[in-house]
Amino acid sequence: MIQIKALSPKVQVILAGTSIGLVKIDENRVVLIDSGFDRRTGRRILELIGNYGYKVEAILNTHAHADHVGGNAVIQESTGCKIFASTNEAPAIGNPLMQAIALFGGAPFPELLNPFIIAEPSKAEIFDAKQIKFGETEIEIIDLPGHSIGQKGFLVDGVAFLADTLFSAQVINKHRLIYLFDPIAHIETCKRLRNLKADWYVGGHFSPINNINGLIAENLGHTEAAINFLKGLLAIPQSFDRLLKSFLTHFSVKKGGWEHFLYRATLNAYLSALKRSGGADFRVMDNLLVWYAVSN
Repeated sequence: MIQIKALSPKVQVILAGTSIGLVKIDENRVVLIDSGFDRRTGRRILELIGNYGYKVEAILNTHAHADHVGGNAVIQESTGCKIFASTNEAPAIGNPLMQAIALFGGAPFPELLNPFIIAEPSKAEIFDAKQIKFGETEIEIIDLPGHSIGQKGFLVDGVAFLADTLFSAQVINKHRLIYLFDPIAHIETCKRLRNLKADWYVGGHFSPINNINGLIAENLGHTEAAINFLKGLLAIPQSFDRLLKSFLTHFSVKKGGWEHFLYRATLNAYLSALKRSGGADFRVMDNLLVWYAVSN
């Protein structure tokens, strides 16, 4: 069931699995922040907005993952609205096959071509400023890299939209290991959020709250624990697949099929983080890729 909650005179949030921002720019026009999981969600959002007499002027996408952009296409078709995203996310919104290619590293097999990975394509323009303005309403753009390559958040009228930077303890416990594109960037982003002042904070997958210090600590702890555990594993040189088995077993992850590749990509992200920070390296031995710890 879709619910709508007012957070300020200008800002509301639509709770539809993925949190969707609604920013009023005048009596009749609104800007959406993200659009939900799929075409069905997009239609329900349009119906809800129509009940209030609103017209969608634009959609601001935080990042290109399907559960945040899945409603783009139907909303754009129905309203002619513009869609904006960051330099590194807009291409994947227009060509979502890139998401499956990134996970697999080659032409993806059919099971990866599913709506959890690939949203309907939509035409997104690039914002490259620190703010974007609609009429008299200015929306500040916040850099939030880590979960995705060019993830952005938005701050407007005292409400901060943080996308998938922070997850609740319940979500972490459910998925056991949170997907990250770059753990180093994610840690830096989480630490910077300590200085972000807002009346309300809205995450992609948690209800609006007034204080995020606990969530920051929870997410930093999760990421740093994963890095430290991986460092321990690398004390003994190991192949990637052996590392993957030990890493996922430690987090009690048991995923088959296409979901397995999300976790493979996450381990690669952690290995890259350790290599870039000087804590790990690899060697190819008789065509076998072996990772090992490096003292720094």
